[in-house]
Amino acid sequence: KPQEVRNSTGPIQERWKISAESELTNNFVNMGAFHIATEEERRSYGKPLPMLCVWSQNEDVYKCRACIMGNFEALDPTQQSWTAQAEPSSLLASIKMGCSKGWLVSKHDVKGAFLNAAIPDGKVIVVSPPDQWIRWGLVPAGTLWTLEKAVYGLRESPRLWSDERDRQLSKVKWN
Repeated sequence: KPQEVRNSTGPIQERWKISAESELTNNFVNMGAFHIATEEERRSYGKPLPMLCVWSQNEDVYKCRACIMGNFEALDPTQQSWTAQAEPSSLLASIKMGCSKGWLVSKHDVKGAFLNAAIPDGKVIVVSPPDQWIRWGLVPAGTLWTLEKAVYGLRESPRLWSDERDRQLSKVKWN
């Protein structure tokens, strides 16, 4: 898709651009995912992590998802970056038991889930917005962001989201 997006013109390019604007507005600006990096943050962080866009099209829907290129981040082998998930056989057994008891079962996906998790206080992560957003004028050239939220592609985002999910679920009262 990146080549198709770059080479598109007219109405097709406009549709890709609208999807990028939506991603920028809904998942970055409205979620408070970043602030403009200060000079001090730029100096202390060093080379900013690049971002890219993942483009997809399903029939008539054009989608853009901006991601950090986490593979450029220095690797800390002691850092937990994964999140525990339900083991598939446990999940299947629970569903089967629920069905036999007539329970309703549903699945939910939290849109932009990682963006609900904050970057820990004192941790500075500076990123450069996607080049395509700069070319289209969605973000001014030379802009760098300091992350406030766990953006997709950042190595620790799954763990940060898991911690936030567990904090929120511990507050829920079940009947």
